[in-house]
Amino acid sequence: MKTKKLISLLTLTLIALMAMGSLASAESKIVLKPKVDAFALFVDTSPSMAESYKATGTPKIVAGINALKQLNGIIPNLGYQSALYTMPEFTTYSPKATYNKSAIAKGLSSISTDLPFFQSTPIGGGFTDLDTVLSTWKGKMAVIFVSDGLSNAGRKPATIVSDLAKKYGDRLCLHTISVADTPEGIAVMKKLASLTPCGIFVEASALSNKAVLDKFAQDVFYTQEEELTVEIIPVPVAVVDESMQEKIVFRNLNFGFDKYQITDEMEPSLVEAAAMLESYPNLKVMVGGHTDSTGPEKYNQALSLRRAQSVATWMAKNGISKDRIVATGYGEMSPKYDNNTKEGRKLNRRVEIDVKE
Repeated sequence: MKTKKLISLLTLTLIALMAMGSLASAESKIVLKPKVDAFALFVDTSPSMAESYKATGTPKIVAGINALKQLNGIIPNLGYQSALYTMPEFTTYSPKATYNKSAIAKGLSSISTDLPFFQSTPIGGGFTDLDTVLSTWKGKMAVIFVSDGLSNAGRKPATIVSDLAKKYGDRLCLHTISVADTPEGIAVMKKLASLTPCGIFVEASALSNKAVLDKFAQDVFYTQEEELTVEIIPVPVAVVDESMQEKIVFRNLNFGFDKYQITDEMEPSLVEAAAMLESYPNLKVMVGGHTDSTGPEKYNQALSLRRAQSVATWMAKNGISKDRIVATGYGEMSPKYDNNTKEGRKLNRRVEIDVKE
């Protein structure tokens, strides 16, 4: 006797970021993640740094230190290692340790602004000295160099920094805060920043603008991602002669910005979904990816498919036969919410798993 089964649609919604949007819901929060594992503040204390910065009457060394103090005030505590050094006489003002605002502030305040009048300026040599400590560091590193770019002794600084860029590759980012007031000095500071793949040049005076300061800090130290905790309650699965299935709540389903990979936080919910699907081995699994309407339609189509394929691949690797799984990208073509509102766009960035007989 053939048993007739009534199977309703089960939809597991995985809220995902699109390329030009962000992951969010009513429960979203901004999460800061470090771009580097360690950073060094590196200050030029050569004689020319005692000169006035852009005819302001403020010595370049003071302007540079003040810029670093402003920066230190907004660097988030994300577990970095940090240090503070000066050149041309290589001196440690804050040894490498877990980043601490107070320790760096104390070091910056300890740097003498009474600079010698007769001393050469080997910026290249300063970076050679710096390399002796960087060579012991692990992971990705940032160096924030404050100088007027004037060098009159030793090998050219660009040559030394080029060597460091080759040695460390994308592990090293050299950022320059310029207190230069000559075309030559400005050119040197811009050149040094350009020699590493992620280097940034900025004028010290520009950092007095909060927007510029905030952007520089984010570009150097961290990324911002929106994460959320969502509760998705699918339509229950009903089977003849069996009671209505218990509701299943999936939480912590997060994709990073322009990401489609499955994260550790998502796996518990996916394990729960896979276990439920294993209870119904005759069901086909239809995985569909979606985006909102922001951005190019072609890009959204490809992004939605990548997200669907990530979920399908995870399912196939975790006990659900790949013969039962079909992944499809719908791009922005099947919105469930109003793309004219911010919240609607957020909710339209999703992956759905439809279970059918």
